[in-house]
Amino acid sequence: MGLAASQARFLGLTARKSNVEYQGQQINQARTALSNEVMGLYNEYNNLDVPIPPSVNDYQKVTYTLDSTYEKYKIENFTKITDGPYAGYYNVVLTYDDEIAKAYPYTAKDSVITAQKEDNEYTYLSFQLGMQNYIYDKNDPDISTITKISENYEQYPGLLTIMQEQGLKDGTFYMYTNNGTAYFTSEADLNATAFENIDNKNIYYGSYTFNYVGEQKTQQTVNAIAALTQESSGRLATIQVLSCEDDPDLVNNTYSIKTGSADDQMAYADAMNDYNYKKDLYEKEVKRINQKTEKIQAEDRSLELKLNQLDTEQKAISTEMDSISEVIKNTIDSVFKTFNS
Repeated sequence: MGLAASQARFLGLTARKSNVEYQGQQINQARTALSNEVMGLYNEYNNLDVPIPPSVNDYQKVTYTLDSTYEKYKIENFTKITDGPYAGYYNVVLTYDDEIAKAYPYTAKDSVITAQKEDNEYTYLSFQLGMQNYIYDKNDPDISTITKISENYEQYPGLLTIMQEQGLKDGTFYMYTNNGTAYFTSEADLNATAFENIDNKNIYYGSYTFNYVGEQKTQQTVNAIAALTQESSGRLATIQVLSCEDDPDLVNNTYSIKTGSADDQMAYADAMNDYNYKKDLYEKEVKRINQKTEKIQAEDRSLELKLNQLDTEQKAISTEMDSISEVIKNTIDSVFKTFNS
């Protein structure tokens, strides 16, 4: 390669190297900008308010209960009357739990019953319920743990409740007790289950339903007009009932009020709804920041790859330029030696 050609090639490589360096600077500036974006997203993440779930212990309300005989009454809420003959007094809503007896069915599934009849009357019954065995033996009352009931129903309040719910006024029933609870089944039910297509057999296997009585609570509401006094703390102290059609026995009586506390389920539910709303917003923001960060990181990896390629190209250009510089130097030395000889 001649001197002119070598110099032209060297100048071309110099321009190319400058262009590669310029591209590298541009990429580094772009990566710096991306780094600043990531830092901004990191600051956004740190500034997010992490929602904290509410604790039921933080949501308590004061409860008011009438004392003495009317301890069952609770003051649910009260509002001041602003006009009319009772202006200045309060509309008070009282509630109480009314316990009523209710019959429940108990089904003994896959159980064994042994039954014997004479003259269409049970003379022997044996219920095998789990590991327990209950016996009715007409001829040996001492071993009987099952009681036959065909009269004097009032001695068995639970049975009266069952009969009332089933619309029965009489009949024959069998009772056994377990853990203090009385269970009843009627002769009609036994006939329907134990003696349906029996083919004169005495032992039957299947599911048998008994009934027992439990307590069921229902909340009752009483509306009254009353005068209320308060303690210095603002809590109610006494109530004097002025009018109450739902329970006239309360009228003209003054009762002290006992205070207590209970979980405020409504306030807790509102707080939980607010928490869930804020939690959804927080998770959406975190997801947005993560997605944007991942996109920036992908762009940065692409720029880093391009920068590595430019670095490789620059090294190759530098190597070739060094080689051409050596050729130019040798050529110049050769020319000058020729004229000096």
